[in-house]
Amino acid sequence: MNAMQPPQSIEEIKAGLETTEKGGVRQSIRNCLTVFQRDPLLSGAIAYNILTDRKDIIKPIGFHRDSTALNDTDMKYLLLYLEETYGLTNEKKIDNAIGIVANENKYHPIRDYLSSLVWDGTERIRFCLRHFLGADTDDYTYEALKLFLLGAISRAFQPGCKFEIMLCLVGGQGAGKSTFFRLLAVRDEWFSDDLRKL
Repeated sequence: MNAMQPPQSIEEIKAGLETTEKGGVRQSIRNCLTVFQRDPLLSGAIAYNILTDRKDIIKPIGFHRDSTALNDTDMKYLLLYLEETYGLTNEKKIDNAIGIVANENKYHPIRDYLSSLVWDGTERIRFCLRHFLGADTDDYTYEALKLFLLGAISRAFQPGCKFEIMLCLVGGQGAGKSTFFRLLAVRDEWFSDDLRKL
């Protein structure tokens, strides 16, 4: 099974769905999969987010959404779309098909982001703490930040790998310590300074 097949027109998809003896659309996981894999709106839209351990909708699918996480309201819209467009109404089979499609379309947003980066040859780590926090540019500061960043990257690609070192930034309130780590995280949803959320 391949979740990423070329989209087809709705009429082509309808013509290829399994039918009952009476000519109605068979309420099967296979038919639901066919729709999720080939429908122009739904093809490639649902993926499993390895980082958050949830199903996400990763492209626009015709209604307003506040988050990528697949939620109950999204399910209602999807059920309505499949019912009105294809005559598919079995919620359990639709949900099973969503699970299969998501599993075949896995992604990890941080790994994907890091893997997409191309180094331009400019040295940044050596001067980073000085630029943002006014720290010394000595070898210790450089090596400490480099080790911390390598550990963070290792944890993204090998969750649970041993890394027991923490970069400690010393400075008064408002010095930019949390802001520095927020900037390193790139996206706010990848950052937390709340110990209860770690």
